[in-house]
Amino acid sequence: MRLFIAINFNIETKDRLIALGDELRSRSERGRFSLPENLHLTLAFLGDCDDKQTAAAKAAMDVAVFDPFDLVIERIGRFKRDSGDTWWAGVRENRALSDLQQKLVAGLCSQGFNLEKRKYSPHITLGRDVVTDVMPYPIERFGETVSRIDLMKSERINGKLTYTSIYHRGKWTKPIVVEPYSPHWAAEFEKIRAFLLPHINDLIVELHHVGSTSVPGLSAKPIIDFDIEIASIDVFPLLKERLGQLGFHHEGDYGITGREAFKREVSDDFMTYYMYVCPSDSAELKQHIYFRDALRADSSTAIEYGALKTALAEKCGNDIDAYIDGKAGFIRDILEKEK
Repeated sequence: MRLFIAINFNIETKDRLIALGDELRSRSERGRFSLPENLHLTLAFLGDCDDKQTAAAKAAMDVAVFDPFDLVIERIGRFKRDSGDTWWAGVRENRALSDLQQKLVAGLCSQGFNLEKRKYSPHITLGRDVVTDVMPYPIERFGETVSRIDLMKSERINGKLTYTSIYHRGKWTKPIVVEPYSPHWAAEFEKIRAFLLPHINDLIVELHHVGSTSVPGLSAKPIIDFDIEIASIDVFPLLKERLGQLGFHHEGDYGITGREAFKREVSDDFMTYYMYVCPSDSAELKQHIYFRDALRADSSTAIEYGALKTALAEKCGNDIDAYIDGKAGFIRDILEKEK
């Protein structure tokens, strides 16, 4: 796989970057401009990696712990090239960003990666081979709070350059909150289900409410998790297109085979939710359903799990990776009983 580590942007930042790219395109004779969904800030380029190197990259990300920080985009610039210039949106000098990038490079080098030695120059590429009479210029500043980094896979699908996340690490911008169970969560899932079904019912097997909010009496983060089950992966391209028409962007599988994540890039009035698409033979789907049903069937185990999550939330603050890692042993023990 051809890999790089990057910061991806929220929809508001991406819209501003798209507008800058469109303006540059309108004032250029020619150029190859970045697809809107591919706009990102590269932290480290790894190149072609095998499974061992991919695991090593993940290990380097695991130790590059950082606190959320503000990123400010403030200018349009270029790298001059004989065949046409590379134009980019430039980032204000940022100590937190530099420290993060240096941690990543140090970790990657310790894992055996041979990276470029040139000085890091953070930028978001807007276009390559661009011919224009535009000169670099400052822009009205904008940006966002960075709280996550992604290991990205680069590939061409049907001739289109496509980036997908296969792993991510980071922290939330606010402390993790675990709340006592609320019947409202089941009602919220039904609202989301009622919205989706008319658009995708002909393509799917079922929508499954999974995760802690699906277990009556279980304390949980107030976030709905649900899986859209499809009969086979052959259905996925059409379902992806259908979901795209509803404003859902395919985020990739985050390195978990059999579970494709989607995120809606338009606002809605549902409570926070995470949505995944899984084929019927997906081990991930089966584990989600088994774990949910095991907790539903044994209230004492559910209470124990709720207490663990409450304690981890208090201990971990906003470190969502540490929180997830802290639950892993409990979940693994439940799933082992299935085997």
